[in-house]
Formats: sequence, C-alpha cells, structure tokens
Amino acid sequence: MKPHKTVCQSCAAPILRDFDRGTEKDGSHSDLYCRRCFAWGGFTEPRMTAEQMHEIVRARMIGLKFPRFLAKLSANGVYDLKRWVMQKV
Repeated sequence: MKPHKTVCQSCAAPILRDFDRGTEKDGSHSDLYCRRCFAWGGFTEPRMTAEQMHEIVRARMIGLKFPRFLAKLSANGVYDLKRWVMQKV
C-alpha cells in the first residue's frame, strides 16, 4: 500500500487512511478534509476563522511537544489551505 501524502485543507492534519477523511452529504469520503473538520457535507465548526484554526493547530503542536517556534511557524501554513484561501475571496 502506497502512503498518502494528503493533509486536511482546513487544519493540515495528515490524512493517512480513509477513516481519517471527512464525509460528503452522500456519505462518501471527502478528498479535501479530515473527519474532525468536515462531516456530512459541512464543516463541523462553520463559524471558525483562519486565526482560530491557526491557534488550535499551534496549541496542538505544542501539546505534542514540538518546539514553540516550530509550532508557530508550522501553524502559519493554515493560511494557505483551501478552506481559508477560499474564505478570503
């Protein structure tokens, strides 16, 4: 089995298995979002902003023992994900 190099286009979490994928309205797996961000065709937190997601990702990485500077730097990548780029338009 070839490893996936997909990340959620909302939170940047790796999507390694179908189980990690969100679901579309018809129950099929989402190609873009993880199960924590997207379920049954909609975002689980539809009012969330890119800034709020940035803070969640940063805090999660710190909780996983990443160095703070690296967590902040990596969390900045949230702003380039499809969910947040589309929000700017």
